[in-house]
Amino acid sequence: MKNKMLPAILIGAAVGAGLSLIDKNTRNSVMSSTKDLKYYAQNPEEAKQKMNSGSGQPSKIDSLKDEVMFWKETVEEIRRNNPELEESLKDAKDTFMKKRDQKKLN
Repeated sequence: MKNKMLPAILIGAAVGAGLSLIDKNTRNSVMSSTKDLKYYAQNPEEAKQKMNSGSGQPSKIDSLKDEVMFWKETVEEIRRNNPELEESLKDAKDTFMKKRDQKKLN
């Protein structure tokens, strides 16, 4: 494997997670969350009901959807208002792709 970045990140994350479990409060919190996940995995209707219920507030899924739509519209607006920025980004991408291809050839 030539690119060792992803395996290194995954190993680092695993080591960090393991080290964080040394703390008893963290360990208890993880165990509690795991039990909740197991329960909702076995009872998906209750999980769905809990996600959609609330005190008149939008569900978490609706909030996430609204957030994604906001950022999508923001990016589209930036693209419309700054075509030269978009062109610069495309040029930079092309430059990086050419350099990457040259490195592969060497």
